[in-house]
Amino acid sequence: MYFERPLVRAYVDETGDRGLSIRASRYFGMVAVVIADEDDAGLRRAVAHCRHRLSVPPSKPLHWTEHVKRFPRRQFVATQLAAVPGVVLNLVLVEKAAVGLLNPAISDQVAFYNSVAGLVLEQVLHTADEWPGGRRDVVVTFGHVRGFRHEETLAWFEKLRVRTADRSPWELLRGRPGFLGPGQLDGLQAADQYAGMLRAALEPDEFGGFEAHHLLTVRHQIRRSDDGPGGFEVVALPGTLEAYPWWPRNGL
Repeated sequence: MYFERPLVRAYVDETGDRGLSIRASRYFGMVAVVIADEDDAGLRRAVAHCRHRLSVPPSKPLHWTEHVKRFPRRQFVATQLAAVPGVVLNLVLVEKAAVGLLNPAISDQVAFYNSVAGLVLEQVLHTADEWPGGRRDVVVTFGHVRGFRHEETLAWFEKLRVRTADRSPWELLRGRPGFLGPGQLDGLQAADQYAGMLRAALEPDEFGGFEAHHLLTVRHQIRRSDDGPGGFEVVALPGTLEAYPWWPRNGL
């Protein structure tokens, strides 16, 4: 008899640009918001509440850089999302100067994006495998990147499935990952907010300060695991994150 496992949903968004030139952003990262299917309504309610309080027009998705520019608004959103039960975060952050440590063969934006997306996808699979109460299937949706050839990303995922079959539970992936605009799913709008929190913690302001309050507000949602990769995977030069004044001694 076929038994269908319970479901979790993962929503993935990015921060920073995918460029590798000296004019590109210092970092590129992705954040996956994972939540049980039965708790997804709570995440949607939190996003709807944020949209209402921030007066986001119905025709627009909630966007960190457009609607959450000031500190009080950012802390409000962080507090609302931090209170959503059952949210598990997975983050991958790559310092462009260390991209060779990720994959020495990376030479263009497509390969770079796909490599980071693959790391996030594997993290999500491990999250579903270790879900409290028993392993679950997972439906994964990435934020659509305008003009990007996501069919190449899906082809990369298939190659990754073969290469990592012995270390990642690919059998938990239900269907192929999707790529949708943020206005199509509230979960993607939530992922955009978490990605914004990560970026705010990493980019210095005009006085050299860092706005890490929001990321630290949701720190308890970052996945903890004794087996396999943790919930915050960093590819960076030695000492990069340790140089930030807010970086905890043992990391996030």
